[in-house]
Amino acid sequence: MDMDIVNQNLAAAKLSKVKSQGRSLAEQRVKEKELKTACEGFEAIILNTMIKTMRESLPGDALLGESNSTSIYKSMYDEYLAESLSRTHHAIGIKEMLYEQLKKSL
Repeated sequence: MDMDIVNQNLAAAKLSKVKSQGRSLAEQRVKEKELKTACEGFEAIILNTMIKTMRESLPGDALLGESNSTSIYKSMYDEYLAESLSRTHHAIGIKEMLYEQLKKSL
Protein backbone atom coordinates (compact mmCIF):
# COMPACT_ATOMS: atom_id res chain seq x y z
CA MET A 1 0.00 0.00 0.00
CA ASP A 2 2.79 2.42 0.92
CA MET A 3 4.63 1.55 -2.31
CA ASP A 4 1.59 2.58 -4.36
CA ILE A 5 1.56 5.99 -2.71
CA VAL A 6 5.31 6.38 -3.26
CA ASN A 7 4.94 5.36 -6.91
CA GLN A 8 2.04 7.78 -7.37
CA ASN A 9 4.08 10.61 -5.81
CA LEU A 10 7.05 9.77 -8.01
CA ALA A 11 4.85 9.70 -11.12
CA ALA A 12 3.28 13.05 -10.16
CA ALA A 13 6.72 14.57 -9.54
CA LYS A 14 8.01 13.32 -12.89
CA LEU A 15 4.91 14.65 -14.65
CA SER A 16 5.27 18.08 -13.09
CA LYS A 17 8.98 18.11 -13.98
CA VAL A 18 8.20 17.21 -17.60
CA LYS A 19 5.50 19.90 -17.76
CA SER A 20 7.84 22.54 -16.36
CA GLN A 21 10.57 21.51 -18.83
CA GLY A 22 8.05 21.74 -21.66
CA ARG A 23 7.04 25.22 -20.52
CA SER A 24 10.63 26.36 -20.26
CA LEU A 25 11.38 24.99 -23.75
CA ALA A 26 8.36 26.82 -25.14
CA GLU A 27 9.42 30.01 -23.37
CA GLN A 28 12.94 29.60 -24.74
CA ARG A 29 11.60 29.25 -28.28
CA VAL A 30 9.45 32.36 -27.86
CA LYS A 31 12.46 34.30 -26.58
CA GLU A 32 14.59 33.09 -29.49
CA LYS A 33 11.90 34.09 -31.99
CA GLU A 34 11.63 37.55 -30.40
CA LEU A 35 15.42 37.89 -30.51
CA LYS A 36 15.47 36.96 -34.21
CA THR A 37 12.81 39.57 -34.90
CA ALA A 38 14.76 42.21 -32.96
CA CYS A 39 17.99 41.36 -34.82
CA GLU A 40 16.14 41.54 -38.13
CA GLY A 41 14.80 44.97 -37.17
CA PHE A 42 18.26 46.15 -36.22
CA GLU A 43 19.64 45.02 -39.55
CA ALA A 44 16.78 46.85 -41.30
CA ILE A 45 17.77 50.07 -39.48
CA ILE A 46 21.40 49.65 -40.55
CA LEU A 47 20.37 48.93 -44.15
CA ASN A 48 18.01 51.91 -44.19
CA THR A 49 20.82 54.17 -43.01
CA MET A 50 23.13 52.78 -45.69
CA ILE A 51 20.55 53.23 -48.46
CA LYS A 52 19.75 56.76 -47.27
CA THR A 53 23.43 57.68 -47.25
CA MET A 54 23.96 56.20 -50.71
CA ARG A 55 20.95 58.11 -52.05
CA GLU A 56 22.28 61.37 -50.57
CA SER A 57 25.58 60.86 -52.38
CA LEU A 58 23.81 60.94 -55.77
CA PRO A 59 23.27 64.21 -57.60
CA GLY A 60 19.73 65.60 -57.49
CA ASP A 61 16.94 64.50 -59.80
CA ALA A 62 17.27 66.75 -62.86
CA LEU A 63 14.18 65.42 -64.62
CA LEU A 64 11.50 66.06 -62.01
CA GLY A 65 13.27 68.19 -59.47
CA GLU A 66 13.20 67.54 -55.76
CA SER A 67 9.84 68.16 -54.11
CA ASN A 68 8.58 67.31 -50.65
CA SER A 69 6.38 64.52 -51.99
CA THR A 70 9.21 62.82 -53.91
CA SER A 71 11.50 62.95 -50.91
CA ILE A 72 8.75 61.36 -48.76
CA TYR A 73 8.19 58.69 -51.41
CA LYS A 74 11.91 57.94 -51.65
CA SER A 75 12.19 57.74 -47.88
CA MET A 76 9.25 55.32 -47.69
CA TYR A 77 10.68 53.23 -50.52
CA ASP A 78 14.10 53.11 -48.88
CA GLU A 79 12.50 51.92 -45.64
CA TYR A 80 10.52 49.24 -47.47
CA LEU A 81 13.63 48.13 -49.34
CA ALA A 82 15.65 47.90 -46.12
CA GLU A 83 12.96 45.82 -44.40
CA SER A 84 12.63 43.53 -47.40
CA LEU A 85 16.39 43.02 -47.59
CA SER A 86 16.64 42.27 -43.87
CA ARG A 87 14.03 39.50 -44.21
CA THR A 88 16.11 37.67 -46.82
CA HIS A 89 18.54 35.00 -45.76
CA HIS A 90 22.00 36.49 -45.19
CA ALA A 91 21.24 40.02 -46.39
CA ILE A 92 24.49 41.45 -45.01
CA GLY A 93 24.98 39.02 -42.13
CA ILE A 94 24.52 41.41 -39.22
CA LYS A 95 21.34 39.78 -37.93
CA GLU A 96 22.88 36.30 -37.89
CA MET A 97 26.05 37.47 -36.17
CA LEU A 98 24.10 39.52 -33.63
CA TYR A 99 21.67 36.66 -32.98
CA GLU A 100 24.48 34.17 -32.33
CA GLN A 101 26.11 36.54 -29.85
CA LEU A 102 22.92 37.48 -28.00
CA LYS A 103 21.46 33.94 -27.97
CA LYS A 104 24.08 32.97 -25.41
CA SER A 105 22.62 35.45 -22.91
CA LEU A 106 19.06 34.04 -23.04
